[in-house]
Amino acid sequence: MNSGAAPTVVAWGELVWDLLPEGPRLGGCAANVAYHAARLGNRAVLVSRVGEDPLGRAALSILAAAGVDVSLVAVDRDAPTGSVRVDLRRDEPRYELVTQAAWNRIELNAGVAAAMGAAAVVCYAALAQQTALCGDALDAALAAGPPSCVRLCDLNLRSPSVDPALIAAALAGADAVKLNRAEAALLAGTLGVDDPARYLIDVQRVGLVALTDGSAGSLLTTAAERVEQPGAVAKPGGDGLGAGDAFTAVLAHHLARRSSVARMAAAAGTYAAHVASSRGAMPDVPAEVLLACA
Repeated sequence: MNSGAAPTVVAWGELVWDLLPEGPRLGGCAANVAYHAARLGNRAVLVSRVGEDPLGRAALSILAAAGVDVSLVAVDRDAPTGSVRVDLRRDEPRYELVTQAAWNRIELNAGVAAAMGAAAVVCYAALAQQTALCGDALDAALAAGPPSCVRLCDLNLRSPSVDPALIAAALAGADAVKLNRAEAALLAGTLGVDDPARYLIDVQRVGLVALTDGSAGSLLTTAAERVEQPGAVAKPGGDGLGAGDAFTAVLAHHLARRSSVARMAAAAGTYAAHVASSRGAMPDVPAEVLLACA
């Protein structure tokens, strides 16, 4: 990375359309992370795949206009752009993957390997809508990152399909892990541990564990410290879509800058609360929020 250049944050994984009652909105864990990382001033590179269809073309247009580098989003002639049915229950989203889609077929090529080689942070999900992203291509991509690159894994677990082998593979490549309270309970039960955060740090040698709990706040843990961040209350009218991914994007932003744990906890909570207060996973973010969280 050149002096003065914005850090490169690579987001690997799903790009989908959330099928909401009021109509489709662009989303997907990796696409959401890339969108918010770009808004925060990073060089955000999305590695994904879309179909050769109107939804795919619209997704690329929207993300490019938001400042995301979509040059490594491949176009698949045989599989459609992904979509997910979203059911909002008490303002909490529930997801149902509609079909196997283009993003399930991500490949590692020379362009992706080059992007990984320049990355300050690489974000990926262990499980997404019960679909594995930790295949050979992702393993090779993570290995292509420089020693200084932080590999940030959002566990993104979906009950009941929780594969211990897949979790182990995802954690093996992780320097930092983000998970929510429900995912922590699934992880504890699957691995038979009482304290998932301590297990990740002491056994898996993860450098940072971020445990989120919605409006109750978050707990960020390293080998040396634990930072409890009170929750920021979301405003009425939001749907909660993408708030966790926004939290991940802020973690990536501050991991790239080697910020303090306290700083990244406060910034991520504030930013995620703004997204939770909005409709859709990629809302406009006002300058004052960006300034407060950058």
